[in-house]
Amino acid sequence: MRSSVIIPSFQSEATIRACLTAVLAQDIADPFEVFVVDSGTDGTAEVVRRDFPTVRLLKSETRLDPAAARNWAAREALGSILAFVDSDCVPQPDWLRRMCVALDDGIHGVGGAIVPVNGSNATAWAGYFCEFREFLPRGVVRDATYLTINNAAYPRDTFWRAGGFPEGYFPQEDQVFYSRLSPTCARIRFDPSIVVSHNHRTEVTAFLAHQTRIGLANALVVRTLGLRGAWIASHPWLARLLLPGLATYRFARTAAACWRQEHCVLLKQPAIAGLCWLGMLAWGIGFARGSARETSTTPVLAEIG
Repeated sequence: MRSSVIIPSFQSEATIRACLTAVLAQDIADPFEVFVVDSGTDGTAEVVRRDFPTVRLLKSETRLDPAAARNWAAREALGSILAFVDSDCVPQPDWLRRMCVALDDGIHGVGGAIVPVNGSNATAWAGYFCEFREFLPRGVVRDATYLTINNAAYPRDTFWRAGGFPEGYFPQEDQVFYSRLSPTCARIRFDPSIVVSHNHRTEVTAFLAHQTRIGLANALVVRTLGLRGAWIASHPWLARLLLPGLATYRFARTAAACWRQEHCVLLKQPAIAGLCWLGMLAWGIGFARGSARETSTTPVLAEIG
C-alpha cells in the first residue's frame, strides 16, 4: 500500500461526505487506503458505512483527543506514507499525489495551505485569518518548522520516530510534534500550492470559544517547549496584565500576514477585522487561563468539552 489517508472525526455528519468524496477522487495512480476515526454521537459513522464502504471506519464510543484518533489510525495503516486531513476539510484533486511526490524527493514531511470553503461568512473568514495566517496560499515552496495537521503527510518511519502526535495539546499539538521531530534532523517542506479548503466556524460564539481554546493550548505549549513567551505563560498575573497588549500584538501580526491575501479582505470588510480583534482577545483570555494551569498530559479537548 503506497499511502494511507487519516481523518479524525467528531460530530462531522454535515461535512464528512464532501471530505470523503474529495479524498476518494484523488488523481493518483498508486493505491491508497482511507481511515475515518469517529468518536462523535451523530450520524457520521452511519454515513461512512452506508455511502463509503471502501473507507475503513474506526469507531470509539468515547470522545477522543484528535491526536489519539490520528495515532490510532496510524497504527492500523498499511501505507508507507501517512497523509492527514480533517473531516471538515476538502482537499484539491492533486493533494495526495503532490505530497507523495514531495516525499519521494527525500523530504521528511510536507504540507500545504488552507483556504476557506466557498461561501464562508465574515466569522469564518476571521477564524481563517486568526488560525491559519502562517499557512496562506501564497509564496514559494520553502522549508518549514511545522505544518498544520489538517494538510500534511509524513513517511511512516518519520512519524513514529517522533512518537506520533502528542496528546493533550489540542489544537496546538503540531508544534509539540515538531519539537520531537527536530532532533532527528528531519526536513519539513511547506508548499502553498497544495491546498485544502476548510469549513471554519460560522457562529460568533463558537468562533470565540475556539480562539479561547487555542490560547489556552498555546500557553501550555510555550511553557512545555520553552518558546518565546514562556516566562509570561508561567506567570498568570503577568499574562492577565499583558492581555490587551498580547491581543494587539497578535492582531498586528495577523493583519501584516494577510495584507496581500485575498485582495486585502481585512481592509475591505471591517466586520472581518473586528471579529479578528475579538478573536485575539478571546485568545488572550485563554492564554491567561492556560498560564494558571499545571502542564499535564490530560487532553485539553476533554478538559474544555
